[in-house]
Amino acid sequence: MEEVNSENNVLSHAKQVLGALAEKMAYIGGFVVFILMILVSADVIGRKVWTSVPGSFELSEALMVPAVFFPLMFVQMRREHVFVGVTTDWLSARTVACLDGLAAVIGFLMFGLLTWLSFGRALDAYSIGEYRLAVISVPIWPFRLMIPLGTGLMVLQLAIMAIEEFSRAFGRDEPSRRQAVDPI
Repeated sequence: MEEVNSENNVLSHAKQVLGALAEKMAYIGGFVVFILMILVSADVIGRKVWTSVPGSFELSEALMVPAVFFPLMFVQMRREHVFVGVTTDWLSARTVACLDGLAAVIGFLMFGLLTWLSFGRALDAYSIGEYRLAVISVPIWPFRLMIPLGTGLMVLQLAIMAIEEFSRAFGRDEPSRRQAVDPI
């Protein structure tokens, strides 16, 4: 019984740490979207009034990476990615938990592959100091490093989700139906 409590404590602590990190990453992603909004607005107004903002296209292209990949884990943690309940509404809670666990394992494998492949590409970009040449030089390598960071954290979240869902599916007690998480 102590082993089960120890495993639950480790999982609970990991969820707490990852939850705090996920929230910070989501805030960073939101801040980047705000910066993108200002940059694009300044570029559009500048083009109409006088001249465009130098390098705005290249910079906005690069800033899309943290805007997309940083909040991934937070959205998954809150279960706010697209779920289609029409196909599972008639299934038992135990079956749904098993299917959710299986989906988490498949996501774990896919995002794990994406993390591995993007990490190799990011290391190559770092080693050559990759940048995009435009009116101003925009370094690309830091943004390439953000992809495996975001997907790697998503892999950790999917691993935790798989453990939780399979525990619900194969536990002693009948699991309850999972409700949508309240917004912040």
